[in-house]
Amino acid sequence: MPLSLPEKISLEKSLIYVLIVAVLIAFVFIFYLFFSYFTRDISVETPIGEEEWEIGKTYTIKWEANGIDKVGIVLFKGVEPKWIAKNVHAGQETYDWKIYPGQEFGDDYWIAVFEYPWKKGNQIAYSKGSFAITYPELASCDILSIEKEWPYVPSDLPDLRRVFITLGEYKGDLGGLDGADQICKKEAEEQGLEGVWHAFIGGEADDQMAVKRLEQTPRGKSGVYIEALPTATLIRGSTCHQLLGNNFSQFLNRFTDLSVVNSGKLSQEFLDSLSNVWLGRLNEKSKKNCSDIAAVIDNNQVAVAEKYTFTTTCQNWSIDERKIEGYSSLGDSSAFPTCYTPEGQSTKAVILGGLSTGFDGEGVNKTFTGYQGKYCDRSQRLVCIEE
Repeated sequence: MPLSLPEKISLEKSLIYVLIVAVLIAFVFIFYLFFSYFTRDISVETPIGEEEWEIGKTYTIKWEANGIDKVGIVLFKGVEPKWIAKNVHAGQETYDWKIYPGQEFGDDYWIAVFEYPWKKGNQIAYSKGSFAITYPELASCDILSIEKEWPYVPSDLPDLRRVFITLGEYKGDLGGLDGADQICKKEAEEQGLEGVWHAFIGGEADDQMAVKRLEQTPRGKSGVYIEALPTATLIRGSTCHQLLGNNFSQFLNRFTDLSVVNSGKLSQEFLDSLSNVWLGRLNEKSKKNCSDIAAVIDNNQVAVAEKYTFTTTCQNWSIDERKIEGYSSLGDSSAFPTCYTPEGQSTKAVILGGLSTGFDGEGVNKTFTGYQGKYCDRSQRLVCIEE
């Protein structure tokens, strides 16, 4: 039955209304997507500031995020940020952070949550105020040893010898061996560590090797070697420190035979620092010259002469250049010492380098070494030992 004229008009109006509603819904949806995409923001909800978060416990970091897929979380205190978490779904909006032993403690810590991966223009937000990281009071250091599968000892144990790795990084011009000692003294004072400190680093002469210099201190090589900064405090007032060696031989092995298995026991921060330390001539096994530069030894694009160091102590820690003055890849000079590659090829050593810690090998064969050549213009840290 055909529709009457009024019925047709009514139907057309209904269709128009439906169309209008559909257009409005589509517009709102598109506007929402547009707004969400161009309105990207993050805010940190906890910590809010003035909290005291204790080492060994777990705390929840909370944030709110709009228009962001993934976030990264870092901790910082006026220096280079330290990772807490990477590649976290922004919509999760919480992350449970366990503060493991080995984390530094003190006031004025901040949390930052940012759009991951980081690039210029990404959104970033900071905790509303600074908070403190504290260490717990324990009856003994045993609980730390069990948790980390690595010995911790109390500060009142006899004959302890504290060790720290500098926070600052320095090129090969250290001002000589005396200048290296002064760097350790200055950083010890800044970290509130009393006592007399020496850099564990060797020079050109045989009596200046790092081990020989340590032997010349009042205690020689004796002592139980521990990390200088405490991990926890005990009820009786002493503190817990990570053990680095019951004696000097064990301590020295940390620089010459540290396998990757220890990465699960020593803190990642300590390992990262330990793998970039100037040592120079450590002991009798250290070369005086003709050491290869690890970064380029397998690079076929680099001339053979530019793979070997002219010095293994950055000319007794007085220079921060990469190549000896006047060298040109187009020319040669008989003034350079002759070195030999593992294949027996003779070459001139024209690189200014120093011996350092580092990793050799890959995968399960990855091992630690204290005899790795690195450029003098590279910034690295120092090991400082209590006198």
